[in-house]
Amino acid sequence: MKSLRCLIALPIALTSALALAACGAESSADTESWRDATSAEDGGGMEALIEAAQVEGVFNSMGLYEDWANYGGILAAFSEKYNIEINNDVSTGASQDLINAVKNRQGQDDSLDYLDTGMSFADSADKEGLLATYEPQVAAEIPAEMKSEDSTWYNHLGGNMAIGCDAAAIDNCPESFADLSNPDYTGKIALSGDPTTGESPFMAVYAAALANGGSLDNIQPGIDYFAELSELGNLVAVSGNEGTMETGETPILINWDYLLAPMAENLSGTGVDLQIIAPEEGTVSSYYAASLNADAPHPATSRLFMEFLMSDEGQNLLLEGYVRPVRLQEMIDAGTVDQEALDRLPESILQDAPQPDLEQRATQQAVVVEQWAEAVA
Repeated sequence: MKSLRCLIALPIALTSALALAACGAESSADTESWRDATSAEDGGGMEALIEAAQVEGVFNSMGLYEDWANYGGILAAFSEKYNIEINNDVSTGASQDLINAVKNRQGQDDSLDYLDTGMSFADSADKEGLLATYEPQVAAEIPAEMKSEDSTWYNHLGGNMAIGCDAAAIDNCPESFADLSNPDYTGKIALSGDPTTGESPFMAVYAAALANGGSLDNIQPGIDYFAELSELGNLVAVSGNEGTMETGETPILINWDYLLAPMAENLSGTGVDLQIIAPEEGTVSSYYAASLNADAPHPATSRLFMEFLMSDEGQNLLLEGYVRPVRLQEMIDAGTVDQEALDRLPESILQDAPQPDLEQRATQQAVVVEQWAEAVA
């Protein structure tokens, strides 16, 4: 069956012959058939998948920042290896924004092929029927708790929540969440975004909850904690990032340890001395979820990217970005891990920490959405 994109992409009048020819070419290339393929084998094998992806020749993504988990290196390697053009919209990286883009661009050539979101956002998108079912060749090596039951999303990278502090700007860096209420930190603390729409700030609230008597089933103490920091004037209404750290606008940033690590490396020559602190009270761990748009404009390329990301090559490229790849232990056992990249990881990234399950995420995310704006004015 011809795709909706093919049928609406060309004007009807006077160009029907051209339209039929164009659509016939697409069908002969057999790329649209990959939309229903649930594995490479199901679609004719890896060689057929590579050929179809190269016919499509384009990969659309959003929010895959160059310095985030080494996505710059991953996209460059994928593009070079398979001769694929990369269209990566970096105007936003919030999980909900990616899902909204998929909803709002149905049937459009500029829709997304691939999504990298928080687990709860992937689960929600799955329930709405937005994600494709696909099993990469290494799916059996990914633990059951690290993927959806219907093979629509897979955890691919993770780490722990930490406190980043510019020791060149802060005389005494905090060692715990409790320390952050110190008046010395007035106007100096930031989250990486809005906890109602972003995974990292949401998990920062979760970490604060556990540090203040909460649990994976009770995030309320985390909301109360940040409400207090806001009232004290310590928490600023700025989305902290490498740029705000460099300018001194947010010398203390609560974020994933694997995002703070490359930030520290990048800023080392600018006068910023970014220290990465594992909070004394403990923290939380989380993995992000990789998924494919069921309505992807490039169904073969999207599936090829999932294969690449989950392969040893893709997982080692993630490792270069200071993250904990989901297949790390399997690669260590098989001797295929990039040992140099592994040795560069901060010790905190390899430490286990509590991780909420999908039900806990969903219920506690609803609490944050309902209360955050009013609590943290």
